[in-house]
Amino acid sequence: MTPSIDFLKNEIFKYEISLSQDEWESFESELSTVCFEKGDSIFASTEICKDLFFVSKGIVASSYDNENEHVINRFFSPNDICSNIVSLVKQTFTNDNIVAITRTEGVLIPSELFLESYLHSNSLGLFFRKRLLEVLLEDKMFISIKTMTGVEAKMNFLRDQYPEIYLNVPWKYIAEFIGVTPEWLSRYINRKQISIPAFSYGKNND
Repeated sequence: MTPSIDFLKNEIFKYEISLSQDEWESFESELSTVCFEKGDSIFASTEICKDLFFVSKGIVASSYDNENEHVINRFFSPNDICSNIVSLVKQTFTNDNIVAITRTEGVLIPSELFLESYLHSNSLGLFFRKRLLEVLLEDKMFISIKTMTGVEAKMNFLRDQYPEIYLNVPWKYIAEFIGVTPEWLSRYINRKQISIPAFSYGKNND
């Protein structure tokens, strides 16, 4: 068992579900582990999504292009599951791209295996249903923060709720999430004297 699959298994059992060894082994046999370098596309809007991606290490973002603007909807951290869900379920194209913001490792779960488990399993399906509900609630929270608050509130949201993202994501991606240019964000942070390690230690536009 690879570290990423072992990580996934531990997360599944944190939900205190009843999963037999045979069911786990059958499920595991169809999984594959992957590694993406920073900037790699995990799921592109130009392709129909064939897998669900479980993040075991690194930071991932959901993004789309709006005319000449690149917009980040939200970030994903270890323990998250992500994909173009609509594309995966309906086997159609969507607007969102899933991109590795840092070096990222994880597990690909084939769409057929995910849907079979989600719809018909009382063990693995329970994990997927609960975890996707949590992801959906996080989506709503990210949308609310992006559309209803100012720059400082968005920065505080990332710092308080997602410190791993706040501390490790290069500022150009933070800027794309907030909806400003990296240069504007740099001036704003210097003016407000906000302390961000990514600025202090030269991670800026990398």
